[in-house]
Amino acid sequence: MESETICYDLQESIVVITLNRPDALNAMNVEMRDSLKGAFSKAENDEDVLVVIITGAGRAFCAGADLKRFTRDYEHFKQTGEPSRFYDLSLPKRMAFFPKPIIAAINGPAVGVGMTMALACDIRLASESASFGCPFTRIGLTPEFGSTYFLPRLVGYAKAAEWTLTSRIIKAQEALSTGLISEAFEPGVDVVAEALKMARTIAAMPGAAILSTKKLLRQAMDLNLHETLEAERAVFQNCQKEHEHFLAVTRVMEQIRGK
Repeated sequence: MESETICYDLQESIVVITLNRPDALNAMNVEMRDSLKGAFSKAENDEDVLVVIITGAGRAFCAGADLKRFTRDYEHFKQTGEPSRFYDLSLPKRMAFFPKPIIAAINGPAVGVGMTMALACDIRLASESASFGCPFTRIGLTPEFGSTYFLPRLVGYAKAAEWTLTSRIIKAQEALSTGLISEAFEPGVDVVAEALKMARTIAAMPGAAILSTKKLLRQAMDLNLHETLEAERAVFQNCQKEHEHFLAVTRVMEQIRGK
């Protein structure tokens, strides 16, 4: 797909979506938001796509929303009394309920919507030069993109409260130690290349099992243990009916016999 604000790179069963406003540190504007909605819709509807990677061009992942937009929104409100139309829930919902695994390859600062968008991903990998922040209170706003749902579940209530209420910036090592990210790669390591390695590992698995596992993990965030056990049984039994399952078991048994 063509867009000036993102790049969409299909590599077999993996799509790499790159935020492409490097001169603005990939700050989110309306054009980027709308292009991202289109990109995730395209990836969801493409049956050949199993994994999506999202990253940023240049030295930042995403430095937040374009601040000029906020001043324009305020002036618009003063003149018309109408709230901002920039806060559109379609992208947060598209990513939060996306059925396929999303890996965030965080190559630099992920601030504001850059961080909250990453929270909606399933796996977050980062370079050691990456930093994170939810500085909404600093500019008189509140967290968005579902971050007050995801962040406490990832790092616990106390850390989520500290980070959001103080608006402080978190370095990659702290993000790693609290479970916000899965890996923090040393300088010189290409985080997108590492994300592609992981994506290829995932994409090599039977597709039904991958999609069903993500669905179970997302559901479990809101289900009790009894409901989770019932959901796991139903999905497990459905996967047993898949020919992919038979082929995978046969392949593993052959590998064991070959040792």
